[in-house]
Amino acid sequence: MNVLKFLNKDEIKKIFDSESIFVIEYLLRKVLFSQPELLPKQNNHNIQITKEFLEQWVAQGLNWEIVGSGNYPIDVYSKLLKVGADVKFVSATVDDDNNFTNKQSNETSLGQNFKDTGRELDQAFDNEDFTKILKGWKSILKKKIDRPIKDYRLRIIYYFIFIRGGNSINLAIAKVDKLKIKNLKVSKTTKTSAFINGFIDSKYGNAKIYKSKKRMELRCFPKNIEKDNLLIKWNFKNLLINSGINLRKLVKNRIKFNSHVKKEINNFLKFL
Repeated sequence: MNVLKFLNKDEIKKIFDSESIFVIEYLLRKVLFSQPELLPKQNNHNIQITKEFLEQWVAQGLNWEIVGSGNYPIDVYSKLLKVGADVKFVSATVDDDNNFTNKQSNETSLGQNFKDTGRELDQAFDNEDFTKILKGWKSILKKKIDRPIKDYRLRIIYYFIFIRGGNSINLAIAKVDKLKIKNLKVSKTTKTSAFINGFIDSKYGNAKIYKSKKRMELRCFPKNIEKDNLLIKWNFKNLLINSGINLRKLVKNRIKFNSHVKKEINNFLKFL
């Protein structure tokens, strides 16, 4: 068993009910309205959103509270439910049809330490003392989970993993089991990094400790997560009409420019 256990779509919807999903869709549409137009022949890219926005969306959608501390193990929590969540945000590649590819996502941090374990990381890697490395990071992960449990008397901690890919924003949720931290093991290693088994099912991602970054990172395989019905999706393919437009040229004809702006506004208003 792994530290992270992913919820299926039905389980996710017990947390993010229809009202929560509606609120987040509304907030997403506001962000889409502000996305800059692409120039002609410019390749499409993922929707641009800040992690701070996502935290605010979750708080609004679930009626939870934001922790408000920039370097705290969780971002949002519910006093009533005694549940907290660390909001993660990763980007994934998509094909021409906006489907996830087999590639892994970019990274999100599981913890960073420049003191104690982090300070000794260079020497431990040089000595290939992976037992010491793993012991130190087990301690870091356990302390990171124990802190909000103690501070807010939480029963459960989740990772809310938002996955950005092409025209969609997706959400996977994993429940954190701190008792499984003791089962972590080092698998493949290099002179500068070590893969960790037991944090996440290898089908859905991997965890890795980096010597130079003094950090443990998580990467996901969104295609497999989606295939196994472990995420919910907000798809906005029909709303993104801003590709292939040169605004500097368009603004010379104010009638055409105004028409473009009205289309953008109408797309948002259709939601109301």
